[in-house]
Amino acid sequence: MMNKKCFMIILFVLSCSIRAMAQTDYYYYKGKKIPLTLNENKVCVSISKDNENVSKRILANVKVLNKIEDDDYDIFVILRVELEKLTILDSWKEDAKSVILTPSYITADKTEVLMTPYLNLRLKKEEDIDLLTSYAERYRLKIIRNMPYMPCWYILVLTLDSEKSPLECANELWESGKFAASHPDFCSNDLECSNDPLFNQQWGLYNNYHTGIDISACSAWNYATGKNVKIAIIDTGVDRNHVDLASNIDSLSYDTETGYSPSQLYLFQNNNYTHGTHCAGIAAAVKDNGIHIAGVAPEAKIISISNKLENTSNSHLKRANGIIWAYQHGADIISNSWSAGTQSEEIDEAIQNAFTYGRHGKGCVVVFAAGNHSENENINVKYPANSNDTILAVGSIDSTGVRSSFSCYGTELDLVAPGNHILSTFPYNQTGYDSGTSMACPHVAGVAALILERNPELTVSQVNSIICSNAKKLSGVNFNVTKPDGSWNNEYGYGLVNAYSSVINTPHVVYIQNDTITGTRFFSADSIYVGKDVSVTKEHGDVVLGQGNITLKAGYIKIKNSTTVPLGTTLTIEPN
Repeated sequence: MMNKKCFMIILFVLSCSIRAMAQTDYYYYKGKKIPLTLNENKVCVSISKDNENVSKRILANVKVLNKIEDDDYDIFVILRVELEKLTILDSWKEDAKSVILTPSYITADKTEVLMTPYLNLRLKKEEDIDLLTSYAERYRLKIIRNMPYMPCWYILVLTLDSEKSPLECANELWESGKFAASHPDFCSNDLECSNDPLFNQQWGLYNNYHTGIDISACSAWNYATGKNVKIAIIDTGVDRNHVDLASNIDSLSYDTETGYSPSQLYLFQNNNYTHGTHCAGIAAAVKDNGIHIAGVAPEAKIISISNKLENTSNSHLKRANGIIWAYQHGADIISNSWSAGTQSEEIDEAIQNAFTYGRHGKGCVVVFAAGNHSENENINVKYPANSNDTILAVGSIDSTGVRSSFSCYGTELDLVAPGNHILSTFPYNQTGYDSGTSMACPHVAGVAALILERNPELTVSQVNSIICSNAKKLSGVNFNVTKPDGSWNNEYGYGLVNAYSSVINTPHVVYIQNDTITGTRFFSADSIYVGKDVSVTKEHGDVVLGQGNITLKAGYIKIKNSTTVPLGTTLTIEPN
């Protein structure tokens, strides 16, 4: 009860003129009380679509986690701390008069449910409409409509004059004994995110216990899965036969110790663990195969580049050679869950070459673990993560959103990712847990793969900016430094990597090259890239495909890496 009372006091102070929302910790289902736990981190903000300017002002000043689809209201899901940003604005006193605040809850089975301003109510008989009208007036509710094929069921909504929350109204209407059923409208993500049996243990992808402290992978997978993108894992080797990795393993691999292919497995810890296999599973384990886990980019290809990483001669030069090999053999992203005890020019050179020459000059995305420190060690970001501003240096958080005690931080830190008690693949078809910034690094590499699936034409700097500018601002952290991609904190960088926000804010490009477009082909994208050797033979719909021309009604087209053409232009594809 104390937590709920504290939450109500906070909301009352913050919202000023908005009524206080006394909370009840249950709703009724078939006459039984179903318990709910208040989620103190999130609030739903509902604004009538007639107040478009209020919505615009709010959107301009807070970061929206999600938007609930509705015909009559703009319903935004925001962090409670974001509400504080609104209350200090001069416009808030007036805007608050147009806003309905409703809370978020966690059910007994750890599902997050968001309360909208609506109620659903069932009459005992159709003739009870006058009774409903009377109670709606008493609670200052508006009757929206009944359902066409369920005439006793009605939708009601709070008004700005309502003095109670949807949950209180619904419970009291049921307790009156006048109605057959009454409950608030709860929204939840009811898509089955993954059928992998251990997915519910992967808190970094979807956190059942601390809402929002994850990378929002489930939502991101509706838009991208990393298809056609290659992630090089430079590490102790990847078990290329692992049942949850095998179909995503690229045909090319390399061993830096011998200078030959294929890569090797360098085992330690009782010969049952390789660091590289664990990192590979985090980045790109196969999803929805009913086996073990899911990776961040479950359709990306894994290029295994092996190095012992322990007490071997010329190790730095060998790793540098592995970085060069990676970009020369088609890696889009290079994931490095390791540090080096001393700085070395050869590693610097290899990383810079990956930025300069990788991905046909657009630059490989290079991700490094920020490094782990013990009690007596320097806490600063370690080398090579600190060696080049274009590197994405990744620190670690635990499942509550707090920086991991071992995670290095400082000026060079870009962002954080899940790194404590992370479940992933072990060799010989096993799984297991490990902790470290090593585990955080491939989370970010996977998000980069999702972005590059959406738009393979982005440069490395553009990918980095998308990832950093869309990071989640963690509750209770003061992001008080301004940097090029937004507000920043010394221990958390730009915040927690956000797969969903990064993906939806990536301009979507359909890439056509060495292809013959025949029959009916729909393109849903912000742009279409047309490379060489493309012939067009038929027209359909908004994109006209015929006689060597394309008419595009959205976005733009690039022809052979050159011309950018305005909206609605008819283009002639150059002959082969």
